[in-house]
Amino acid sequence: MKPDRHLEKAESIQKSLKNLLPDEEGRNVEAIVELCYGIVQHLIAYGMELKHNRHLDSHVGLAKFLTTNREEEIAEKFTNLDILRQGRWYGGKGNGEIVRECLRIVEEIEIWTRE
Repeated sequence: MKPDRHLEKAESIQKSLKNLLPDEEGRNVEAIVELCYGIVQHLIAYGMELKHNRHLDSHVGLAKFLTTNREEEIAEKFTNLDILRQGRWYGGKGNGEIVRECLRIVEEIEIWTRE
């Protein structure tokens, strides 16, 4: 996928995410976390293509790929989001604090793509 298409996909998923927010009762935590995960994957692909002229089209091995390309901070953010995702998807844990953390990670990675 070309870099601009990754950005378009991230923006499209963000529009869907906005339909679930705010989620004060915590009914959509799992869906919000999953959407954040998808947004971040596309943003990272976009940013890596802009900064390093290469990217992965998968989350498999993404943290290692980022680290190999000296993007340790983004690798850490992705890993943290992945851990939050696993806890919500497989463990059923969810609350508003998790939503805020996921949204913060998305915002920080968005900023990284513009630096």
